[in-house]
Amino acid sequence: MHLHLKILGIGCRKSRALKANVNQALARLPGLKAELDEVTSVHDILEYRITAAPALLINGVPAFEDEVPDVDELVQMFRPFMQKPEPMKKILVPTDFSDIAANAYRFAQRLAEEEVVEVKVVHAYHPSFDYSNPYLDMPAAEFESVKRELMRNFIAEHTLDTGPSGTVATVAKPKTELCIGFAGEEVVRLSREADLIVMGTTGQGNLMEKVFGSVSTHVARNAHCPVLLIPGGCRCQGFREIVFASNYDAADESILQQLMEMAGIGPANIHFVHVEAEAGKPYAVAKVEFEQAVRENMPGIGFNSIEIECSDIEEGIVRYAQEIGADLIAVGTLRRGFLENLFHKSVTKRLAFHTTVPLLVLHYER
Repeated sequence: MHLHLKILGIGCRKSRALKANVNQALARLPGLKAELDEVTSVHDILEYRITAAPALLINGVPAFEDEVPDVDELVQMFRPFMQKPEPMKKILVPTDFSDIAANAYRFAQRLAEEEVVEVKVVHAYHPSFDYSNPYLDMPAAEFESVKRELMRNFIAEHTLDTGPSGTVATVAKPKTELCIGFAGEEVVRLSREADLIVMGTTGQGNLMEKVFGSVSTHVARNAHCPVLLIPGGCRCQGFREIVFASNYDAADESILQQLMEMAGIGPANIHFVHVEAEAGKPYAVAKVEFEQAVRENMPGIGFNSIEIECSDIEEGIVRYAQEIGADLIAVGTLRRGFLENLFHKSVTKRLAFHTTVPLLVLHYER
């Protein structure tokens, strides 16, 4: 649904305030596609036959005249124009045929049972650099044949036959794909066709992975869809207690919407956790009041706003998650100051590898 906004005003204090509030409301809804124009000429304003300025027109219809609605009111008016996201249809599961990858594959199948979702298992390999494979001198065709056999065995051994209650699973037979290339780059390329990537946080690491960094971390940073990182041995038992790493950004609302649309999210408690990191600070937790507009129209979802003082961001997030028995930690990659610093300091990498809680990395407009 298209949204065209037009502000009619001559640049007075009220018209500037109206423009500022409109821009703030749009920032609260970063997934909303809207056009904003401003008319400042008195002669042009008179053509709109309004009774007073400043005025705000929504798709050509006057919505406010001679008043400045607050940001919350504007958000409520703009939200119905947001495009409804399509339900999740495809889960991509990268594999290196390790036990860690097998666990992630089983996790993905449990998620897919929540809806009619296609699961696609992919293995990327580069014959010239696959130092974990003893068949480096093997001809390319024979090397591919070995990989296909490994994939067939992996699917046969780890595909679930029954659902959680013992009934026949609703998951369709998984699709598979072998592709030549470096694993991280190939998974990012394939992520354009997926709604969610589910992958293990460690695996049969080879020399290239040790040199260039974790494939999981590369995918989490660069994928075009959300990435769910599954620690080894972690079983899918639903997401009831969710830690959402917040920086009080307007984008939190949009990113949280992605979280709620993910399969397996039912009645849950979401903990908005903001960590104030300062060297030497002892760990301390305090509940605070924090207005989050996305709370509306979400029955069965509880919200807790938490501020933590701690000397280290990673420690604060993981420690709180452990204290409440969290089933999921969610972070978003839109926040420039917050998450880019985390990645720069390798904190998110340590989050993924040093916690037993699944880590969901959400993206916005990649």
